[in-house]
Amino acid sequence: MSPKYTPPEGQIIQAFTFALDLTPEQAASVARFFGARRFAFNWTLAQIKADLEHYRVTGESTDAPSFYSLRKRWNAEKSNVCVTDTGEVWWSDVSKEVFADGVKGATDAYWRWQKSRAGQLVGRRVGFPRFKKRGKDRDRFSFSTAVMRLEADRRHLTLPVLGTLRTHENTRRLERLIALERAKVLSVTVSRYGDRIIAAVRVAVIRPQQARVTQPDSMIGIDVGVRRLATVATRDGVIGELANPRALERRLSELRRLQRQRCRRTRGSRQYKETASKITRLHAEVANQRQHTIHVFTTNLAKTHGVLVVEGLDAASLLQQKGLPGARSRRRGLSDAALGEIRRQLRYKCPWYGSTLIEADRFFPSSKTCHDCGHVQHIGSSEHWTCEECSSSHQRDDNAAINLARWASLGSVGAPVKRGVEHQTESHSAAGDDTRKGSPT
Repeated sequence: MSPKYTPPEGQIIQAFTFALDLTPEQAASVARFFGARRFAFNWTLAQIKADLEHYRVTGESTDAPSFYSLRKRWNAEKSNVCVTDTGEVWWSDVSKEVFADGVKGATDAYWRWQKSRAGQLVGRRVGFPRFKKRGKDRDRFSFSTAVMRLEADRRHLTLPVLGTLRTHENTRRLERLIALERAKVLSVTVSRYGDRIIAAVRVAVIRPQQARVTQPDSMIGIDVGVRRLATVATRDGVIGELANPRALERRLSELRRLQRQRCRRTRGSRQYKETASKITRLHAEVANQRQHTIHVFTTNLAKTHGVLVVEGLDAASLLQQKGLPGARSRRRGLSDAALGEIRRQLRYKCPWYGSTLIEADRFFPSSKTCHDCGHVQHIGSSEHWTCEECSSSHQRDDNAAINLARWASLGSVGAPVKRGVEHQTESHSAAGDDTRKGSPT
């Protein structure tokens, strides 16, 4: 596996994303690149599986799969495997970086499986990589060398082989950073998002590191949930909350209607593709609404408060609950709320603005601990409950947020986990609030 790039001191890795307005010829070329990357991935995975099978049968070990060795084998074989039905060799029509990205993707997937088997990866077990199929795989490819340039008119992006592509949004924010030598382009990833083609420009950018928090002495706790997406409180009481936008739930009836309509179509027909495209756009709109709401919320928190305490929620495990009445609808509600997204965004936004993020222990009983007397009792799924010791009445989310705000000073519970790293890689849209634009100011 290739070593992970570490930016110089004082810089972070950030991605600026722009939607592309492609001509029909450029759209066909991009689709061809998507297929070429998939083809190289599948070829590499087939080579890895063949080597493993050879070892099982003969016991003869071969060199461990690596990006460089497999890419060398690809270059030696590409003229034999990249052949059309008429015998025409087609690999020269596609950038070599696309094939290299496919080889690297399969190699990295194999080693992630190996590390997961060895217990070296945190989280759920990673399965053995599978072959990619058009329509099932997330179309994408990356460039890391050759010409990657933002044009001076701030509306075009030049990429290898593809040439100059028009961007839907203005690129002035990133172009200005590059012109001032405050940002350096590392790679560009082109992918399909809904029915749009997105280019994510990954850069090493110098961000101001001086503290710009408006209330540096403020310490808050943030409790996330489904009833309310987030509740914000200080040690003394609740100061705000974020309503759950329920982006998917509000459009669930429309989604069901479109899915029933698609089932009545003949697979592969024009009407089937049109309905499938409407479903894709609906999912993209739901995701955009959810992301925008959370981005605005987390940016405001990181800019305002000095210390933010969040709960170390295992969101993935919550989605595994089965067998109980209504479990499916609860899982859908949890997915719609995106409970882990607030913490993920705060992890990289807090260092940007000079605030500190603290993650409370996953098993800290924030909801069922009385913030008045400290008594812990079982409350089930009740929204309101009364303490058995001091008879104080509590709202579940308000009580949890207050207890989280007091977490940093609770030395008996355990040491907090602080997140203040400077080098984070995140992707932000070029439209929306200033954080989604990747604004350096």
